[in-house]
Amino acid sequence: MNNLHVINLSKYTSPQIEENTQEDIVEYGADNDYFQYLIDRSVGSTTNNSIIRGVSNMIYGKGLDALDSARKPEQYAAMKILLKPQDIKRVISDRKKLGMGALQIQYKGKKVVEVTHFPMETLRAGICNKNGVVDKWYYHPNWSERGRNDNLKSFPAFGTSSGAKTEIYIIQSYAAGFKYYSPCDYVGALPYALLEEEIADYLINDTLNGFSGTKVVNFNNGIPDVEKQRQIKRDINNKLTGARGEKVIVAFNNDSESATTVTDLPLDNAPEHYQYLSDECRNKLITCHNTTSPLLIGVRETGGGL
Repeated sequence: MNNLHVINLSKYTSPQIEENTQEDIVEYGADNDYFQYLIDRSVGSTTNNSIIRGVSNMIYGKGLDALDSARKPEQYAAMKILLKPQDIKRVISDRKKLGMGALQIQYKGKKVVEVTHFPMETLRAGICNKNGVVDKWYYHPNWSERGRNDNLKSFPAFGTSSGAKTEIYIIQSYAAGFKYYSPCDYVGALPYALLEEEIADYLINDTLNGFSGTKVVNFNNGIPDVEKQRQIKRDINNKLTGARGEKVIVAFNNDSESATTVTDLPLDNAPEHYQYLSDECRNKLITCHNTTSPLLIGVRETGGGL
């Protein structure tokens, strides 16, 4: 049946990690922009955003301290000067959100004179040296918009250079199968974060469109050749699919008998269906983040009580 076409939903896939030997860069994800994908899932998903912010705040707590501060006041004061609260907060947020965090270490001679947060999403690993060690990290302010003629700035990795004025220290956890980049600890729930975004967008669009149901578009003026069918399918797909499909269908017909028909496919028990999906997304995100007490980070599960 070549005249019937089904538009498939996209599916989540693990990020690709590829060594670009021509540029000595290890690319991360589609278009080398997986970190931005994680940022988008944090911004777009209500539950994911709340958990990430809540856990990051709990990790920071009252800030950095030391048990032996009274016995070593000079070293403690030097540490407090080097590691400022705003930099600690930012690197904690990156570590939770992106699975990795970065600090820029600056030297004067062999002495560390400044430690500052460095945005992890702007860094990409260099290919391992002959000893299997990542000894450099490349910087670009926006990898998705990088041009071929853009010169990349590289920084030596912490502890791998001699006499460098600046090094990059990467904070990450070991993960089997991940050599260069560490996945975030909620990677298994990313599809549910994306689903939560799509549910919100769909319901907003559904409201703006007068709560119209899903539709089947029938063209009743004959069956065109396969190539024409594909072109029509692409046009309909571009206009009507996704969370923000167009509201109005414009059709041109020779007469009323060959008019395009639009058939509604109403969803039974829609409120219960959307409530189930919303609850499922929230529960899966809470589970994957290993959040044992959701109320402590601003997430309320179903039910009441104090």
